[in-house]
Amino acid sequence: MVAPVDRKNVLVVDDHSLYREGIISLFEKWDDFDVIGEASDGLEAVEFCRAWPPHIVLMDVKMPNMNGIEATRVITAENPDIAVIMLSVYMDEDEVIAAIRNGARGYLMKNTHARQLHGHLRNVIKGQNALSDDVASVCFDFIRQAPRERTQANAPTGAELTDHEKQLIRLVAMGYSNRDIGKRLFIGEGTVKKQVSNLLMKLGLENRVQAAVYALRSGLAE
Repeated sequence: MVAPVDRKNVLVVDDHSLYREGIISLFEKWDDFDVIGEASDGLEAVEFCRAWPPHIVLMDVKMPNMNGIEATRVITAENPDIAVIMLSVYMDEDEVIAAIRNGARGYLMKNTHARQLHGHLRNVIKGQNALSDDVASVCFDFIRQAPRERTQANAPTGAELTDHEKQLIRLVAMGYSNRDIGKRLFIGEGTVKKQVSNLLMKLGLENRVQAAVYALRSGLAE
């Protein structure tokens, strides 16, 4: 007698219906996962996970209303047992680090082969992480650079931050995009980009990752 397969539930989140349908069709070929729902943005994903918690969430990064990184932060904070795997068209270093900081268990490119995706899903169920090769390289590079960046973050800059700048760097550290920061501060995306650039220059930092480290080490962000 063949033992029954322990099927795991999956939520697919993407703002493009054709892509969602394509992903869902893959699961019809696999006997160990069931798609129990789909969502078109982060808000829908959060609400779904509160009502019907899945084992795995396949989460797009760029979405309206609430992006994938913010949704991941909320979902994993409320239910750490849910494994969120990010799916992205392109690899952005800041987004990779922000996603992992906010609870993602994986970060895959959307051109990942179906067989590889299936393998990553099975590994995540076993408690492992799921990273595309190029994403893994970014993570290793970040770890190698971390001691130097922590030193930079602890170095006295002599810069006094305004309340607005503190709020700005806090949102950067939480992984929000320029557009999302603009919505929260009621300013344009272009203005945010300029202000972040000016803030990095003021602090003597090179990028948003270093800004996040600075914010964490200086107590400006959790």
